[in-house]
Amino acid sequence: MKALFIAGETSGDIHASNLINSLKKINPEIQFIGIGGEKMTEVGVNIIYPAERISVLGFSEVISKISCIKEARREISKVVRRQQLDFAVTVDFPGFNIPIARYLNNNGIPVFYFITPQVWAWGAWRVKHLRKYFKHLFVILPFEEKFFKSESINVSFLGNPILDIAIAPGELKKKDLPDSELLISLLPGSRESEIKRLFAPMLAAYNLFKNKHPESAAVVALHNKNLLPLVERIGGEHLVDIPVFCGKTYDILNLSNLAIITSGTATIEAGIFNTPMVIIYKLSFISWIIAKILARVKNFGLINLIFSKDVVPELLQGEVNPQNISRALEEVHSNRFKIMDKFSELKYLLGNKGCYDRIANSLLSMV
Repeated sequence: MKALFIAGETSGDIHASNLINSLKKINPEIQFIGIGGEKMTEVGVNIIYPAERISVLGFSEVISKISCIKEARREISKVVRRQQLDFAVTVDFPGFNIPIARYLNNNGIPVFYFITPQVWAWGAWRVKHLRKYFKHLFVILPFEEKFFKSESINVSFLGNPILDIAIAPGELKKKDLPDSELLISLLPGSRESEIKRLFAPMLAAYNLFKNKHPESAAVVALHNKNLLPLVERIGGEHLVDIPVFCGKTYDILNLSNLAIITSGTATIEAGIFNTPMVIIYKLSFISWIIAKILARVKNFGLINLIFSKDVVPELLQGEVNPQNISRALEEVHSNRFKIMDKFSELKYLLGNKGCYDRIANSLLSMV
């Protein structure tokens, strides 16, 4: 049996590798081919194109990646022509994965979607494509199952994978971090474009907060060590007293009292570790205008979407500046116990652990 996996981002690479491990437990003979990163490589996937070359967010940003996207599609076409694929799994990354699903479906390959696009928030035109090109959707937010069923799409909510991976291994201890009773973690994102737009105001906001709270300290958490030179270049002398750790995000969130976080799955991870946060995000001007027109929901932070209310502050686009972020962090600091109490409900909303194994069993039963 041969399977194609496509993940275009760091988080997708992690989730894909874990699902592949679960599939291997059921059928060790499956051969995996795909687009991905380090984690998929580690579990034995034959990587035909590196995910980092096509990773992009936003509408206008896609232009700079067109040649790489075309190359990646050609590599997939070669695989389809030369090998007999039994099924394909796309992970998030809808701008690339939905057109590819159409191609795969037209070639008689059943396609499963793991971590679907947020069409309930924006991009409603994609619903018809999800119905037509995908055999089954595996969603990770509880309300998504009801939404897709109402659109007559085959779907299952079998839990949220973050519950399985958001575990602090304990590699970092309190003594390894700055000595402070008020530790603030800074998570600037997993893409270069996010870090370029958000890390400088994030860092400046912390410095403003520290002026009022000299007892506070900060630490930067990066998933990908390849982003370290960019963070160091932007941070400059301001990083002298602020350590940067790569691949230690869960330990850092577990040991932090507060956080400033770039919007994404990291907001759910922080919630699982009971870390009150400020969520920030900023797109290019063109992407922002398009997103504003298409948006169907009030909130953009996943943690707030799950609770259907503003549990923590969100700052978007023009609101993202050091003064606003610092004020929001002050608000979170004042209300931290109330926020932490609300976060205690999160694990019940996200289902039980074992999501990858349940999805693997369900998926193989349909192949």
